[in-house]
Amino acid sequence: MSSTPPEGYTPYPPGSEPTSGYGRPSEMPASVATAVKLIWASMALSVVASLLTLTMLDTIIDRAIERAAAGTTIDREAVRAAAIGGAVFGLLVGLGLTFLLLTFIRRGANWARIVYTVLGALGLIFGLLGLGNQPPLLMVLSVISLVLTAAILLFLWKSESNPWFVKRTV
Repeated sequence: MSSTPPEGYTPYPPGSEPTSGYGRPSEMPASVATAVKLIWASMALSVVASLLTLTMLDTIIDRAIERAAAGTTIDREAVRAAAIGGAVFGLLVGLGLTFLLLTFIRRGANWARIVYTVLGALGLIFGLLGLGNQPPLLMVLSVISLVLTAAILLFLWKSESNPWFVKRTV
């Protein structure tokens, strides 16, 4: 086994965290650990929001019908089916994708951090655009979710997080 570091390796400055391998911290930095905890909290909030969406379905349907253009007819059962299907599908796909990214973030995969960032930024944009079209309780949960997402992105991209995402095989 060679003690020669791979090509392109740059040692971290003296006094940096203890490392294992070629410069990767042996323990997850506090900022990444915080981001991981916040991702779990965000996933739990998604479950709560989805359950509340299902319990508030009549209110959501009434709002959708009120906003419909004058003279259009909306099938209440079609709106109900679409809302239920969207909530369940969105929850399952969202939780599955988030769990997958979380797993790779915990392993230090930079691509997972980047994908989470892109999806999180899109979520922030569309979340802000959709804030006014919700019942008050769901709006509060949406604001909390937006704050959680912004905090997660902040912790994932803090300078102390970067060594955790050093390029390596995951």
